[in-house]
Amino acid sequence: MPTPQRPRPDRSRRTRPQNQYDWQEGWARPEPRPAAAQPRRRPPLTPEQQRAAARRARERRRRRRRTLALGTMGGILLLSGIITILLPKSVTGEQTPAESAQTGSAQLVAPLPYGGSGEQNTTASQAINWGSVGPTQQTEEGGYTYTALPADPAALPEFGRVDTSWFADAAFLGDSLTAGFCENEYNIDVGGALICGYEGVSPNTIVNRTTAKNPDRGDEVAMDVLTNAQPAKLYILIGTNALVQTGNDESFLNYYARMLDELRTALPNTAIFVQSILSATQETVASDAPGLAPDRLATINAAIQSLCAERGLYFLDLNAEFSDESGYLLSDYAQPDGIHLTVSGYNKWVSYLCTHVPYNKNNPYQAGSTYYLTDDLKQLLADIP
Repeated sequence: MPTPQRPRPDRSRRTRPQNQYDWQEGWARPEPRPAAAQPRRRPPLTPEQQRAAARRARERRRRRRRTLALGTMGGILLLSGIITILLPKSVTGEQTPAESAQTGSAQLVAPLPYGGSGEQNTTASQAINWGSVGPTQQTEEGGYTYTALPADPAALPEFGRVDTSWFADAAFLGDSLTAGFCENEYNIDVGGALICGYEGVSPNTIVNRTTAKNPDRGDEVAMDVLTNAQPAKLYILIGTNALVQTGNDESFLNYYARMLDELRTALPNTAIFVQSILSATQETVASDAPGLAPDRLATINAAIQSLCAERGLYFLDLNAEFSDESGYLLSDYAQPDGIHLTVSGYNKWVSYLCTHVPYNKNNPYQAGSTYYLTDDLKQLLADIP
């Protein structure tokens, strides 16, 4: 009788265990792939790191703006140079060498402004520290082309218009004309400047340190007040009292020169602006003040201007603003005495001073003025001289 056989297992339906080696079949299922690793998160920045990153971003933006501004300025200068070359000389006003020799004119380039031609004028110009007075750069060495015509030695020309904040660190020294700026007189807006105006004083009063009366502060010595204050700018208008009568020109100029020297010594870091002595009205000169006649003051003021040129001081020609065709004080700005100024005269005086300051791109120029810069543009040009 045959031996019964065991039925074979149906391997087709066999379930192989996962992740185990099948010893009979000789294979193993692969392990399931692990889930993708999660990216590591950066720790949050500290406040210091955030500020540093913001600074770096601002610096990158600032560099891009500077590069754009410099590129724009360079393109404008290049275009203007090409236009100048292409235009005929009759349009550009350029002179030929022969014409220059006839007129005696010369290219006016820093650092010798307003000196004109001749050895004497050049020496006087070198004594004046004008700073950067031209808005158009001409050479890589830092030279500038000036926008104003040459003036006499030391005479300060018109450059834009600043607001009265320019006088915040200034002082005014003079006689009763200057005293009109005081609060107890006309109280004219000069930006909070220190007013050292005294009735009846002359250059010898300053030199001899004589006590004088100020309308706001009372008795004081002007030189002591200025020495203690050390203003950044000093405006001087003094001499009317000493010149009312004739005959003391030499003595007056000697005292004036000594006054300037002592002020320069006492105020080594102060920019000094010397203003011409004003004439009187024609009626007053004829009756009470023969020494304030235009012809005499023209000589005196020319000598004062020379003193300024020798010492590197600024000279302001007020007579050009306040005189009529004959050189007398305009009656429209004169008090009944024909010497002192009205309120409208003081306002005109301040307006003149605001348009006659040495050029500097950081000056507080009024909006709409020739050299006015917005705060954004000042930031873009911060690294440009």
